[in-house]
Amino acid sequence: MNAWLLRLLLPLAACPLLLAHADAPPVPGTARADPLGASGTQPAPPASARPSDEAIKAAVRAVLEEMPPDSMQAGGTVLSGGAYQAFARKFSEAEKPHCLGPNATRHQPSGFSTKNWNFGFGGLTALPFWGTAILRGKCNWTR
Repeated sequence: MNAWLLRLLLPLAACPLLLAHADAPPVPGTARADPLGASGTQPAPPASARPSDEAIKAAVRAVLEEMPPDSMQAGGTVLSGGAYQAFARKFSEAEKPHCLGPNATRHQPSGFSTKNWNFGFGGLTALPFWGTAILRGKCNWTR
């Protein structure tokens, strides 16, 4: 906001006429219907009142009897969301691969980098890196 607009609005915000309305008692209006459906003729229960265990059990039984039997079927796709699939993929990528598998050097890269150059090796030239992965324990023989 511009400074001149703030200088104009600040005295208006602190005006006693505007603040007097904020301190006025609430105006009684028409009674609205209770959104929860409770009738207004009953007195409000005390704050410390709690329903008994028997009343809670009876209410749960009544709700379960009203529900159709096929409303709570297990679909089997509860944990099939994208986040769970991504977690499963990352978890499987984190485990040690078998030393004779296709990606035995996953955790031991078959290459090296300098300041300006990257060197990657594959095929027979990656054998020294495969041996290094075995010696360093980056792959698993016992699987």
